[in-house]
Amino acid sequence: MSVGASPQIVVVGSGLAGFGVLRELRKLSPEARLIMVTLEDGHFYSKPALSTALAKGKNAETLVTSSAEKMISQLKLDARIGREAEAIDRTSKALCTTGGPIPYDALVLATGALPVRPSLEGDAAHRAIAINQLDHYDRFRSELPDGGRVLIMGSGLVGTEFANDLVTNGYRPVVVDMLSLPLGQLVPPIVGEKVRDHLAAEGVEWHLARKIVAINYAQPGPGYVATLDNGTQIEADMVLSAVGLRPNVALAQEAGLEVGIGIKVNQYGQSSDPYIFAIGDCAEYEHGLSAYVTPIMAAARGVAPSALGAPCEIRFPPLSVQVKTTLFPINLLPPLRSAAGAWHVLEDDAAGGKYIFVDMDNFVRGYVLTQEKCEQRMEMDKMIGEKA
Repeated sequence: MSVGASPQIVVVGSGLAGFGVLRELRKLSPEARLIMVTLEDGHFYSKPALSTALAKGKNAETLVTSSAEKMISQLKLDARIGREAEAIDRTSKALCTTGGPIPYDALVLATGALPVRPSLEGDAAHRAIAINQLDHYDRFRSELPDGGRVLIMGSGLVGTEFANDLVTNGYRPVVVDMLSLPLGQLVPPIVGEKVRDHLAAEGVEWHLARKIVAINYAQPGPGYVATLDNGTQIEADMVLSAVGLRPNVALAQEAGLEVGIGIKVNQYGQSSDPYIFAIGDCAEYEHGLSAYVTPIMAAARGVAPSALGAPCEIRFPPLSVQVKTTLFPINLLPPLRSAAGAWHVLEDDAAGGKYIFVDMDNFVRGYVLTQEKCEQRMEMDKMIGEKA
């Protein structure tokens, strides 16, 4: 940055991470020139709310909490809406976009994640909807018939939340997953069994330890027919893909930044290029990915001053998550996937369950609370890192 000049910070992305860091930047520097580049329409909304919008009576329009115009005015942004970030010229410190190059003093990549597209056969395989943005949800709602039968691929966090939202609002969800239990990578088997049984009691149909191999248009239509690996065929009015997300690292990778699962960053959110930062679903920290709301906001509080030239270490609180399954409430803090250890039952009674993950050194590295015991979340957060 030149002496005495207002810094020019360019942020790519208009999701929670992008707007989160823009808010922090504006708090710290009223004079900074903040430029937001986004392919979306620039409206602010809660992406986690997409999987519970039916129960809340929300459509794509009412999910917007602040319009693009309001965000631009509040944060005094130069917003390049509908522009694609095509490349990074690291030598000249410029972001190349479909609207021309934009110079930067610091560049913040909040490019998010892209839905994983499973390899499927069939003439309707391309019709599976992955809901990761507001326009995806708009299509989902416009094509969803009243009381429709919805095939959900995946029983992780998003798939299970959508199943809960659909069945409690008069729809007929059918969930298929290769794992033997829902939330199989996040919770102990006993909790997965309870989720399966509580949702099944309300009408969710499960096909677990199974794989979809093809999706075809129904003959005669309308609708679809999915074929499983054991030959079972499932008819549905629409197909929802919730098999996971992959960090969007293409821009960073093409620019020669260090990339693993995500864009590798240090304790300041700084990539392998000291003038380029990453935050949100696209960023990979030393402990791994941190794609939920709480860590994104914590990262924004570190990235913003660092991008302005005052390095500030990101301090993550316990990264617990509320699973929005109203039929069987869950709060959890999943252990790192690399952690070796086992789940232990502390309590399991009519009021709910309390479970901890203990590593090989006898330290608590994760927990799950269910039903009424979800209220003990703060108490459990304090246990993380303690001896069991």
